[in-house]
Amino acid sequence: MSEKIKVKEKELQEFCTEVLKAAGVPGDDAGIVAASLVDADLAGTGSHGVTRMSDYLGRMEQGLVSPVTKIDLVRETPSTALLDANDGWGQVASERAVELAVRKAGEVGSAWVGVRNSNHNGTAAYWTEKIARQGMVGICSMNTSPVMAAHGSKRPTLGTNPLSIAVPSSSGRPVVLDMATSNQARGKIILAAKNDDPIPEGWAITQEGLPTTDAKEALKGSVLPLGGPKGSGLAIMLDILSGVLTGASFGASMPRMYDDPAPQRVGHIFSAIDIEVFMPPDEFLARMDEKERETREGPPAPGFERVRMPGDGRHERQAERRAHGIPLSREVYAELLDLAGRYGVPTGKLERGVVSG
Repeated sequence: MSEKIKVKEKELQEFCTEVLKAAGVPGDDAGIVAASLVDADLAGTGSHGVTRMSDYLGRMEQGLVSPVTKIDLVRETPSTALLDANDGWGQVASERAVELAVRKAGEVGSAWVGVRNSNHNGTAAYWTEKIARQGMVGICSMNTSPVMAAHGSKRPTLGTNPLSIAVPSSSGRPVVLDMATSNQARGKIILAAKNDDPIPEGWAITQEGLPTTDAKEALKGSVLPLGGPKGSGLAIMLDILSGVLTGASFGASMPRMYDDPAPQRVGHIFSAIDIEVFMPPDEFLARMDEKERETREGPPAPGFERVRMPGDGRHERQAERRAHGIPLSREVYAELLDLAGRYGVPTGKLERGVVSG
């Protein structure tokens, strides 16, 4: 396991923003992208964190991602909208979609907003938490490159297509589910390959359909669906909602981020549900308190210290890393320094943010 370097959240986010701006991303958009990536590292999802900076900018330099995100409103009703991101930044399009979903839900009770021709947009939980912090239930999914074999196949025709649902709570920390439909997110395999770490058996198969613990071989093959036919079926349905329905790329036709020199044209879908159309918010939060208490106070089974609600680990890691720094592998830290050199960004801010290593 690689030795870690811990960096303060504020300095890391400001540094990433400056690199993106120097690369040609407009200032506000650069801040949106950087905030999403740093949040992923804060929450312990390093596969979707600042390790993606080099990958994102490499695709932008190849002309596969537009530096400036031009968003078109394609269709709209009081409770729905479809946006076209025109090969722009996934986070920028998602920020607009979330704002639109929340506004529409506040007006008519619930809303769905789809995005087509977009790119990777970080973790799904980042977007649903934004909705939940507005006092609404947030739902989101997106489709991804075909890196997962459908149940019973060895050919990758599905993305790991994540699903997130976030619900407000009286603590101010939303209850949030964020799950890939694979046994493990492919980003974790990518990170393991970068760090020369093995992966657990059951995460992936080789090109020949055989189990492997070699991250590099896994990247040539396919990740496996969660729970066999159930994960496979859920991934297919989410691909339909975020890809087929929105007019985005889907299934085997979507270019792969790391291998194909073509725009991905990813699809996202977001929903916001105004709790007040069902009951007064205070009543809902009281009922949520009861649900959380019932779950957490359940006697733990052998081998478990306690019972958790979805998102508990995420919030705990965020608090610990805000206080003590975000751990980055030396390989990822070196990538950030290389990006600074490539785009002429001073490294002082990043280096001053280091708290250990």
